[in-house]
Amino acid sequence: MKLTKKQQELRFKILDKIYSKGPISRIEISKETGITPATVSEITYNMINEKLIHEVGEDLSPQNKSGRKKILLNITPNHSFYIGSELSTKYISFCLANNTGEIFKKNVIELNQLTESFYICKLNEFIESCKEYNPQAIGIALPGHFDEKNKRIITNNAFWKNFNLKELFKTITLPVYFKNNVKCMTLAERLFESNNNNDNFIFFHISRGMFCSYMYNGKLYAENNLLVGEIGHIVVHPNGELCECGKRGCLQTYGSESCIIKKSQILFDNSNNTYLKQLVSSRDEITIESILKAYKLGDEGVITILNSAVRYISITINNLSMMIDSDKVIIHSELFNEPLLVDLLKESLNQNINLLSDNEKQNFIIKKYHDFNGCLAATALCISKYLLMN
Repeated sequence: MKLTKKQQELRFKILDKIYSKGPISRIEISKETGITPATVSEITYNMINEKLIHEVGEDLSPQNKSGRKKILLNITPNHSFYIGSELSTKYISFCLANNTGEIFKKNVIELNQLTESFYICKLNEFIESCKEYNPQAIGIALPGHFDEKNKRIITNNAFWKNFNLKELFKTITLPVYFKNNVKCMTLAERLFESNNNNDNFIFFHISRGMFCSYMYNGKLYAENNLLVGEIGHIVVHPNGELCECGKRGCLQTYGSESCIIKKSQILFDNSNNTYLKQLVSSRDEITIESILKAYKLGDEGVITILNSAVRYISITINNLSMMIDSDKVIIHSELFNEPLLVDLLKESLNQNINLLSDNEKQNFIIKKYHDFNGCLAATALCISKYLLMN
C-alpha cells in the first residue's frame, strides 16, 4: 500500500524514535513524538510485518510497576544492508553493515597517495564482494563537506579540493550519499549506540584536522552553515603559531595530529636523544603510532609536545561545555587510545569545572578509535537517508 506524504512522515518519525531510544514502548513513542497511540499502533504493526522492528518483551523497569505491562519495541537486525566508505589521507576504508550497525565485511587500505580512479576501482571491487547481501545504498564519509553541484569536496586541503567524485556516478547504480566524516560519526553515535541519551551531544573529532559536530534535539545542528564545527580554527593562543588558514594561534596548530607529527619531525631533526630515532629511520616515517610509542618510552620531547596538545584540547572542550547545551561530549582521536593521555585529559578537564556543582558536571566520553569508525559511520548516513528520510 502506497503511503501518503503525511503517513511517510509519521513512519519516519516513529522509526527514528525507535532507533534513538529503543527498546521503547508504543505509549512512550506516542508521548515523545506527539503522534496518537492509535496511529503509533497501526504504523508499528505494519513495520513489524515488514520485519523492520520487533517486540522484545515487557518493560520490567521499576517505573513500570503498576497497570498493564508495556511491550517494548526495537529495531530488527539484518532487515537491510549498506556499504560505507571513508576517504582519509592515511587510508581508504570500506565496510558492509546491517541496519543496526553490525559489520559483516570490512577492508582498510593504507595509502601513500590516492587517485580518483584507484578509489573508484576499490569501491567497485568491494561492492561486487557484497552482492550476496543485496546492499541498498552507499554512504561515503568525506574529509570536508560535499559540493552537490560540482561533485567535489569543500575543504582548504589542496589535494581533497581537487578530488573529483563525478566519475563515481558513471559506474555505480546504487544510491550514493556523501557527508562530512565527523557528521557521519555523530549520526552513527545516535543510531547505533545503545544509549537512551542520544538527542543532545557534542562529537569532537581529532585527526589530521579537527572538527566538532553537534546533535541538537535529535538533529545535526547548522547543516547549512559550513563554518559551524570548524573547531580547529578557533584561536587559543593570540599571536601564536601561523595556521594554514592564515590566522595565528588556531587550535589546529597545537592539538591536531598533523601539528603533532610536524613538531615531532622537528624534534627528530634536532635531538640526538629522542626515542623516535630508534623507532623510525627517517622523519617522513613518523606517525601517531610511533609518537605514542616514544611517549610510553618516556621521550621528554614527545611528552612535552603531547602534554601541550592535550592541555589546549581540554581547554577547548571545557569552553564548549559552557557555551553549548549538551548531555555529553564524545572525544574521538587515535591519541586517546593511549591510556596515559586519557588520564591526562581527564585530569586537565577536571581542573576547569569549578563553576559547576557536582550534580551538573559534564559527561565526557572517550570513544575508542578504529580505522573503520568512519566507514561504519557512513552506513549510518545511508540509514538516515534511505530508511528515515526516503
